[in-house]
Amino acid sequence: MLSVLVSRKKIYILLAILISSYGIWRAVDEFLYIEQDIIRKENIGKVSVLYITESNAGATTSNVYKYYLASSKKSEEAFLGDVRNGYAPFLITTDPEAKVESEENTIYITVSGKIYQFSNISYSTLIYLNSSPF
Repeated sequence: MLSVLVSRKKIYILLAILISSYGIWRAVDEFLYIEQDIIRKENIGKVSVLYITESNAGATTSNVYKYYLASSKKSEEAFLGDVRNGYAPFLITTDPEAKVESEENTIYITVSGKIYQFSNISYSTLIYLNSSPF
């Protein structure tokens, strides 16, 4: 009988530790998240939307611009929720004046400045990138 009580106490202690560690993890995740603001939204063909977001990590860093392709059926709030949950951009750059042109299911982007990430993987849209360091 005593061993059953000790086992239950261990389980309750373990549950309390797990619940409190989850709360700490959520607080740290919330603190480290860098908010993104949508600065441009453009329809690409019938099924895709190009979102360009701007984020700033602080006074000593430059703004970062992230380019996403999303379904045209999603709202902006649903899109931002997906971004918060890890939806990856296809382009990350520091160029605030990147030139974006689109024709049907094709995007042409001209970037001057740093490019941190670029991926040309898309199922419904072709992406062409032209870049220069200045």
